[in-house]
Amino acid sequence: MWKLDAKVVERYPGFCAGYGNISGLTVESTVEGLVERKQQIFSELKMKYGEVEIAQVPEIKLYRKFFVEMGADPSAFRPAPEYLLRRALEDRFPSINNVVDSCLLASARHSVVAGVYDLEKVAGTAVTSLAETSEELQLIDGRKVSTKIGEVILRDDKKILAAFTSGDSKISMVTPKTSNVLVVVWNAPGIERKKVEDALQEIALYLRKYCGGHVEGTAVLP
Repeated sequence: MWKLDAKVVERYPGFCAGYGNISGLTVESTVEGLVERKQQIFSELKMKYGEVEIAQVPEIKLYRKFFVEMGADPSAFRPAPEYLLRRALEDRFPSINNVVDSCLLASARHSVVAGVYDLEKVAGTAVTSLAETSEELQLIDGRKVSTKIGEVILRDDKKILAAFTSGDSKISMVTPKTSNVLVVVWNAPGIERKKVEDALQEIALYLRKYCGGHVEGTAVLP
C-alpha cells in the first residue's frame, strides 16, 4: 500500500514520509467551517511571520537547501511550504476545493509538503523513492517537467505521481468525482518528524470534518 525506499533516507538522512488513505469523500468547492478555519490559520501565520523575512525562516531555509541538493533552483520555483506561507501572508492563498485546501492548510501551518491523489488512479503501491533517470510528467497546471536524477519522487507501479521540486502529476489529481484519496506528507532533512505526524493527523481531521471522509489508515515512515 505504502513504501519509503531505503535509498531516500540513506541519501537524505532525516527524511520521512507520511501516508494516509481516506475514503468516502465528497468534493465541494467550499464548505461551512473550512472557510472560518482558513481565516484562523491565516491570522496565526500573520502573527507569527508578518514581520519576518520569509527567506530567513529556519524551516524555509532547510527546504531551499534541500532543493539545491536535489539540483533545483528554489528562487525559480519555490518550495511548497514557502509558496503557501507567502500566499497566506498576502491574502492570496489558493482555493481549489475542500479536499485539496485541507492539505494546503496543513502544509502551510506545519511547514511540510502535502499532496493528495485520487486513489482510483493510483496503481498498486505508492512509493517515495529517488528518480534514477530524468522522466517527464505533466503537472496539474498543464506544464511538462522532467525529474532530476536523485530527486525525491512519488510513484506507483506504473507512473510518477509527484516530484518534490516541481509538484503533482495531473493524471492523479482530485476531481469532483473523487471519493477515495491517498494523502502523502514529506519533510526536508532537518524538519522534525513531529511536523509530518501532526500535519498528517490534521489533514485526516479536516478530511473527516469538512469532506465527510473516513480514515482507513495512516503511517509515517521510516
